[in-house]
Amino acid sequence: MRRVVIAKSADEMRKLRPAWERIYNENDHTLFQRYEWNELAARFFAGREEPLVVMAEDDSGVAIIPAAINIKKRHLTLLGEELFDYRDALWRGRESALDSAWSAVLSVAADRGLSFAMHSLRWEDSQAWRGFDVTPFTDAPCARRKDVGRELHSRLGRNLRRLKRLGCELKKYRGNCSALARRIYELKSQQGESLFADPIRVAMLIAMINAAADDCEIFTLESGGTLVAALVTFIDGQWRRFYTTYHDQDPAWAKHSPGLSLIHAVMEESLVNGLDCDFMTGDQPYKRRLATSAVPLYRVSATVEMIAERAGAIAPAKAA
Repeated sequence: MRRVVIAKSADEMRKLRPAWERIYNENDHTLFQRYEWNELAARFFAGREEPLVVMAEDDSGVAIIPAAINIKKRHLTLLGEELFDYRDALWRGRESALDSAWSAVLSVAADRGLSFAMHSLRWEDSQAWRGFDVTPFTDAPCARRKDVGRELHSRLGRNLRRLKRLGCELKKYRGNCSALARRIYELKSQQGESLFADPIRVAMLIAMINAAADDCEIFTLESGGTLVAALVTFIDGQWRRFYTTYHDQDPAWAKHSPGLSLIHAVMEESLVNGLDCDFMTGDQPYKRRLATSAVPLYRVSATVEMIAERAGAIAPAKAA
């Protein structure tokens, strides 16, 4: 028995939720493959990314491709707009269900003359991406528990103690502090060319934090009414994901590196408490300074011709 279900809106995705959560719980996925966050992405960014989420199942497996069509760029991608660091398909069992899911997705793309473009894939050799061009993108620097015995950065520890003497207080909040999260992203939006100048992205982020409130921890350095530095993190299995960093750019604070000092303090606490630390997408120097290793990330692409060829090579499946 083979069945294919296509969801073209956030509401239609709800019928996929039971199977989605089973696959997610049985495999090594990140927060960015969670059903809740993908439904939010389909809802908040519907005007930018047209959902094309496909589930295929048969007697030997089940697969979900959380695809979307970027309306402006006219290419196929995966849900998440600019806010998902790591993307991937979800599947378990034999490859027949995966092939059926891709057949449905790529047939639509071929009919509409779309290419495929996505970045931040964590697994180069995943069977889900056979037939696509997979090339290096960047690294996600990280610090692992096995390196907890190595010497950490004493200078950053001194900076934090100096900031505390100057009146800064280190605080930790749970993810249900929506007002604090909104304040952080509003402050971030005022710094340079920020992704968070977009109110839809900020609203999406607040919704993501609320949906994962039990797994979200926000750390701050505060002095009176001034938010000197902030760090939004998510607990994801054995990992603490360092999702958003902020620091006040007033020279009186900046000379003490409050943002980096806060990250270092949270990293030390996390490693001691048995969590690996993921500094997320991007190979910036400050991340390399703290990292003990890095996870390679990949870009995935396919031309219109490649999509048409693969769509024709995979046996079509009837959608429910």
